[in-house]
Amino acid sequence: MSLFSVRAAWLHWADSDRAPVAATHWSSTNPSVIRGHQRGIVALAGWLVSMTIGIVAATAAGGAGPAVEEVGAFFILGSFPLLMLHATIAWFNRPKFLVPPHRRSETGSVIEWRRHRRDLRAAIKEAGQRDTRGRHSTDPPKQG
Repeated sequence: MSLFSVRAAWLHWADSDRAPVAATHWSSTNPSVIRGHQRGIVALAGWLVSMTIGIVAATAAGGAGPAVEEVGAFFILGSFPLLMLHATIAWFNRPKFLVPPHRRSETGSVIEWRRHRRDLRAAIKEAGQRDTRGRHSTDPPKQG
């Protein structure tokens, strides 16, 4: 799985049409969330690789000695900042140097969500200002 994510990160970074979409569709069908995962695919791939190395080292430490166990713990604990970087990139599109170059101008998923909520509230407010006859509440009543 981690090698698949590294390949997906490489292809997303290169803006390739061959970039697998399956790597970013595992958690949601929301297009904003999918774009967020595509922006943060580099950090996500780093997290998966670090977790894989850590788990392999921790399970192989039984006969290899305490140094291998410490290396495994280091990689497992070191992977969590990468996971947080992925979330930061997906939500806020920051830090830009870890975002694929063709996606750096996008806004983050949280900002898109806030804009959508603001537009939805405005539409509800607009609909609430209309009366049952379809007139706007500030329109003058029709004469006769």
